[in-house]
Amino acid sequence: MDQKQLWWVSEFNNKAEVLGESLFPETLKLYDTTLRDGEQTIGVSWNKEEKLEIAKMLDELGVDRIEAGMPVVSKEDRQAVELIVKEDLKAEIWGFCRAVRGDIDACIDVGVKHIICEIATSSLKMKANNFTPEGVLGKVLDSIQYAKSHGLYTAFFAVDATRADLGFLETVYRKAVEEAGADEVVIVDTLGVATPETMFYLTKRLREWVGVPIMAHCHNDFGMATACTLFSAKAGASCAHVTLNGLGEKTGNADIAETAIAAKLYDMDISIDMGKLIKAAKLAEKLTGIPISPLKPVVGENVFKRESGVTAAQLISFPPAVEGYSPEVVGRHREVLLSKKSGKKSIEYKLGQLGLQATPIEVDEILAKVKELGVQKKGLVSDKEFRNISEEVLKTTT
Repeated sequence: MDQKQLWWVSEFNNKAEVLGESLFPETLKLYDTTLRDGEQTIGVSWNKEEKLEIAKMLDELGVDRIEAGMPVVSKEDRQAVELIVKEDLKAEIWGFCRAVRGDIDACIDVGVKHIICEIATSSLKMKANNFTPEGVLGKVLDSIQYAKSHGLYTAFFAVDATRADLGFLETVYRKAVEEAGADEVVIVDTLGVATPETMFYLTKRLREWVGVPIMAHCHNDFGMATACTLFSAKAGASCAHVTLNGLGEKTGNADIAETAIAAKLYDMDISIDMGKLIKAAKLAEKLTGIPISPLKPVVGENVFKRESGVTAAQLISFPPAVEGYSPEVVGRHREVLLSKKSGKKSIEYKLGQLGLQATPIEVDEILAKVKELGVQKKGLVSDKEFRNISEEVLKTTT
């Protein structure tokens, strides 16, 4: 089936008067930082075998870039990155480091060819680290030049960029690219404090300052990570930093499934296999012990389920009435659930699934019993309970 026939989103989305100024890339790359930023989730810690399992899942998913970790952190982290590099995955494998030669050496030692090099750029972060603006500029120049001299493809990561002085931000990004030779830059909302409009503005300015590709790294403290990431793409960022299930420190990072599905709202292509998003999400759930909310977009249990009689009836008769996209897009299926909220259409639909036939009077009686049981349970009526009710009513009336 034509994929466009599986989407039923707003026709206003791509109207010029709605979009305004936009420079969306034709294809949005996804850079997954689950193994580094995601592991900073409170209470989460993986061994090297588990990290390799996640990396292989991300590669199977089709992620463009996998941040394997920060080798300098520990022996275990170094071994994990080395193990992932040796796996010869299709995705680019990236290492993460501070603007410190020792960190870069650790990345070189494990064999990564691509790195992100970070340093604080806001006055607040500089104060916490006892940095000066001049010191930061010196470290940026030294570390990136050092990385480049060792043949590393290097992206400059301006920590807390969304709270930095605009003039200093321009200076540090220009120095990173024009003098140090950074291959890419990252616009970073470390504390998730920027609005989407701010991310658009800063990305637009960054595009004016440097002529290299831009990545966006957003956190979710105000629930805006995905929106901020998409607005950065709107201004010309070509790669989004994401994590499985939105894992990350505090409230986490932009979620890979949400970012992938939202990219389609803007007609951007992505490389990942949408049908494997739920498999990847379940793996992250298993390895973290953090349950996926049933309300979570794309991978939550409730996405394609309907309980209310009114919406269930619409789902049964014409799915686009109650769906923005078909479950086929992400390899899932629709479900009609029963409770005190159910209507006749739901009963008829479930009877059909069981291969049972009932008269209108019998349907009414089954519905009444389903509602009664739903009230008693204060919840759903299971398929087994529904079968028992149906067989009892049909047996009584025959």
